[in-house]
Amino acid sequence: MITITGGTYREQCLHPDFDMQFGSGLRACRAIRALDESAGIQFHTFCSVANELFLSMFEDTYKIKTHKYPATDSIGFYYDYPLRTPIIYPRPDLIAKEKEIQFEADHILCFGMLEGNARVKGKKVVYDPQSPVSPKSFKETNSQAEELAIVINYKEAQKIAKSESVEEIRRYFFEVENVAVLVIKMGPKGAMVYTANDKTVIPVYRTGSVWPIGSGDVFAAIFAYHWMEGNRSPVEAAKKASFSTAIYCNSRSFRFEYAGYQEDIKPIEIPDFPIGQIYLAGPFFTFAQRWLINEVLNNLNHLGMKVFSPLHEVGLGEPGSDVAKKDLAGLDSCKIVFAVLDGLDSGTLVEIGYALKMGIPVIAYVENESKEDLTMLIGTNCIIEKDLTTALYKCLWLLAEKENA
Repeated sequence: MITITGGTYREQCLHPDFDMQFGSGLRACRAIRALDESAGIQFHTFCSVANELFLSMFEDTYKIKTHKYPATDSIGFYYDYPLRTPIIYPRPDLIAKEKEIQFEADHILCFGMLEGNARVKGKKVVYDPQSPVSPKSFKETNSQAEELAIVINYKEAQKIAKSESVEEIRRYFFEVENVAVLVIKMGPKGAMVYTANDKTVIPVYRTGSVWPIGSGDVFAAIFAYHWMEGNRSPVEAAKKASFSTAIYCNSRSFRFEYAGYQEDIKPIEIPDFPIGQIYLAGPFFTFAQRWLINEVLNNLNHLGMKVFSPLHEVGLGEPGSDVAKKDLAGLDSCKIVFAVLDGLDSGTLVEIGYALKMGIPVIAYVENESKEDLTMLIGTNCIIEKDLTTALYKCLWLLAEKENA
């Protein structure tokens, strides 16, 4: 029996289109049920009046005993696209704080929630704070665990430990939080599993497409299932969690055993963020074009890559000026070109042609152009992607592979 506590929230994404009722707790229930149809699962969550019918239907459909705790607000996460920071409604500072959830069980997976605290007591507990802005430590929840595993992303770990040093973070969690296992999710670099005496790198997987919304929930759920219910070692549990998460990201599906969703999943090791520079090609003559270029630049930087952006490094310039020479000089110092191709801007096509002549790989993000208009790019082995998030991740993976070849 595994007992899960976490949020039930609406999640919407503008592009790619997505509108579902999930949240960390509900998604974890779905993931574990998909992995094991016979697993005993109990779910504790805050429940607004608007969610009561949905949660009752969820309980009947998936045969998961659901404990509903009264909540004032129905909470939603709204994404423009998966890598964009979501808008939370109501605003987090306006969400009514509810009486805390309390229970005791042998095996517990506990997520942080916006409506209030969960105070739990268990033999084996996996805790994921689920808040990049103001994460709460396990001790702050006043919970207890005979054996505690914390699954946390690197930024959350930095905030809780008040340090950017991985060693100081590790020391904090083992000495102050008294963890038996610490799993730090490092984003595109995979994860690190720490026990009292060892550390192990868990590889990330390259996938055909990338859907990151909820990927952390799936990782924590699969890790908890294998570590608590399957009695696997923390490293084995984390490896299985990483692979299952890759399947989820590749398919938006919980069909972890379906071979068709595993065909284009390959492990990739990124020991350090690549140091090579990306050339960001694309038109920037209108507000919409500049907004998109700025979004791509911010995301490439967030993924740990250095970027030469003609818009930001050189500026608009005038016809007949030396802008073109400065742009191409910047391209000479880059390892990959990331091109925004919708509109088939002539300057962008010149930059792509120059890069191909120099042997520089090109990743092109394009939604609205026909295959016929892209014949030359396809024929010269440019990577063409219609999904922005997937294109950005493939840029990182390609750069990492080039530097670690």
